[in-house]
Amino acid sequence: MAGLVLLVLLVWVALLLIGWLIYRLQGRRMTWAQYILPCVAVLGGAIIIMISVDIGGWNGIGYALMGVSIATSGLLTLITVVIVDVVIRRRRRN
Repeated sequence: MAGLVLLVLLVWVALLLIGWLIYRLQGRRMTWAQYILPCVAVLGGAIIIMISVDIGGWNGIGYALMGVSIATSGLLTLITVVIVDVVIRRRRRN
């Protein structure tokens, strides 16, 4: 179980790092790419879960857990990106 939590945190950090790089390359502006990246991660996790159902057995359970951790990381990244976007918009108004 600790391995899954570590996997979620590592994928989350990787997604946040990629989002930050996009933010810096776009001249400190939020773009659609920051919102698409976490959605792709959630979709990828869902696809892995669907494939794991076809595999079945213990290997299928392992792949399903990996898919859940990737999807969870995508959701955490999406929540973080939305919070950052709200904070940036409020700072620009003031």
